[in-house]
Amino acid sequence: MVPLYKNEVRLNRPQDVRRMLSRVINHLLTTGEMTNEKAKAINALSNTTLKSMEMGDLHEELEQLKEVVQRLEGRGK
Repeated sequence: MVPLYKNEVRLNRPQDVRRMLSRVINHLLTTGEMTNEKAKAINALSNTTLKSMEMGDLHEELEQLKEVVQRLEGRGK
C-alpha cells in the first residue's frame, strides 16, 4: 500500500486538517470496492472537513474583526 504522506503530518491550522482529510477521502474513494464501512468513513470525514472549513472561515472573520477593533481603539486615543 502506498503511504498518503512521505513525512510526519502536522496539523497546526484548519487548512492542514482539510488537506489531510481530503487525501484520506480520496484514498478511500480510489482504492478497492466501496463497502458500507468505507461509505460511513467517507461520510464522517466529509462532515469533519465541512466543520473544519467553517472553523477556518470563522477564524479568519474573527481576525479581521480584531484588526478593525484595534484600529478603532487607536483612533479614540
